[in-house]
Amino acid sequence: MGLFDFLKSKTTQPKNSKTEQITDFSVGDIIYTKTDSKFNLYKLLAIDTEFECYHILTYSPIDNLPSLTDIDKLSIFVYHSPFDKKAFANATLLTNQSLIASDLIGYHEYLRQTQDLSFYVTIANSYYKAGLALTDQKKHYDAIDSYSKAIDLFPQFFEAIDNRAFCKMDLGLWTDAIEDFKLSLQHNPNSLLAEFSIGECYFKIGDYDNARRQFEIAHSIDPNHQAPRQFLDKINAILNK
Repeated sequence: MGLFDFLKSKTTQPKNSKTEQITDFSVGDIIYTKTDSKFNLYKLLAIDTEFECYHILTYSPIDNLPSLTDIDKLSIFVYHSPFDKKAFANATLLTNQSLIASDLIGYHEYLRQTQDLSFYVTIANSYYKAGLALTDQKKHYDAIDSYSKAIDLFPQFFEAIDNRAFCKMDLGLWTDAIEDFKLSLQHNPNSLLAEFSIGECYFKIGDYDNARRQFEIAHSIDPNHQAPRQFLDKINAILNK
């Protein structure tokens, strides 16, 4: 069965659905149906109440229901599809999982393709604010995921990239933080914060040559800022021993 035929069959209301009460599922629910001895699993990403529509992620059909610990190992067949709620009249709830950034890449692409910029930037900003709250709570991994959602939906969101990098620094993930700050500079060139922070990460891992180069860049951006000059003095003292 081709992809188009597969999706078409799933969006068609079952013949007996008129006599069945349709279950209202929730965001994060993982539900399944069974067809021709195969289990078809879906994850609910968003609900469009106006059009009575579910936005879902579809996993590849499998022979047996997975254990809850094996769900994350399932292969993804389609990252996003909109479905009439009636298509799931016979679906069964397996479990509920929080949505993570990688779940939403298809849905975010759909939003960018179908909605005004102001609409999905508002959503990206809500992810960002959630990341700020999680950062304040020292839940750095959760904050990283929330910032990642914002970045995936609106890639130019350099503030979210910077904050994700700071979370990685708090976790001691220095090289990962460097990559984020470099990404931030692609969208916000000549940033003192990003250039200096890259230098700080290099300093933490003992790469003093690259650290010195970064602090020199930061110093050239703002010669009056004391931090780059102070770190340059530290590095020169270390290298001149």
